[in-house]
Amino acid sequence: MLKSHAYTYIPDNYSDVLSELKGRSFQWEMNFSSRTENKTIGHISHYAIGSDAATNCLILIPGLGSNTRTEPLMKVVAYWALKNHHDVYCLDTFLGDFLPNISQELAEKHTFSEYIDLIDTGLDIIEKDVKAKKYDYSCLIGHSAGATGTFEIYNKRISERKKLRFSASIMFAPYLTRSFTTYIHNFYKRNADKENFDEQVFLKSAIGICSPHEPMGVNGFQKVSVLPTIFNDVDSVDFRPDLMDRYGIPITLVAGGRDKKSPPEELRKKYNILRGGKNGNLWKFVVFKDSRHSFIDQYKDFGAILRLIQSQKRFAQRCGK
Repeated sequence: MLKSHAYTYIPDNYSDVLSELKGRSFQWEMNFSSRTENKTIGHISHYAIGSDAATNCLILIPGLGSNTRTEPLMKVVAYWALKNHHDVYCLDTFLGDFLPNISQELAEKHTFSEYIDLIDTGLDIIEKDVKAKKYDYSCLIGHSAGATGTFEIYNKRISERKKLRFSASIMFAPYLTRSFTTYIHNFYKRNADKENFDEQVFLKSAIGICSPHEPMGVNGFQKVSVLPTIFNDVDSVDFRPDLMDRYGIPITLVAGGRDKKSPPEELRKKYNILRGGKNGNLWKFVVFKDSRHSFIDQYKDFGAILRLIQSQKRFAQRCGK
């Protein structure tokens, strides 16, 4: 189903209001480590507002070089959730930890498989809390590589004959196609020393990715240390409709009409395959025609995104999830 959503109002000062809401609703935060020998660190923050226990919660997972503290998409979702008395869990990883200097040692640890393990470990922690609070509805919202990594975790659980953790999911611009590696590789290659460019040395050397949303430090933008191969690893994720057809929860794929990293026409092809499966009625596809990959180019889309989140809850309720 291809839908578009109309504009709804988001106040200009939503970011300031969000800071106040988070201050009033803060419950706990924790650092945790992956289960691998690399032991990279992730972070969970939990917010719950209101005198009565909330019956709904959202779990937010940002993408590459991003975190829930500064990414506008994640911030506006958290703003809406807390204003509407939804509890919020923010799951951040090393890919949102920006440092003044690039580290070869950290880059070698910051692999995509490590990122997935860290998300998986964090979701185990969140799942226990969600079950303890007995929410009626829980929705995971992933963006970019965060959505891709979540699909990998979902596939793993289905392979292990386990149920998925939450009631529904909305996945913004997941990498279900193999178009991103060439895009990002060419970007870094253009900025390399072309006369002395060595492909193998390049692939093994730390590079820094930065977020335009992260405040600039004293020495310029702070960066996350990764190897260029992390982008190949993201692109190497298999599209598994055989497993995805067994998820059993409503999932909406969201594309940006101007997205070059996860192109909408490619994402729609994957949706058409999933829509034709046994549980195809649980899949939806939405395009924001003026948005790029980060969904921040068109400010008006924020309101429409929030309407989408509301409609996903109604969709899940109709499906009995």
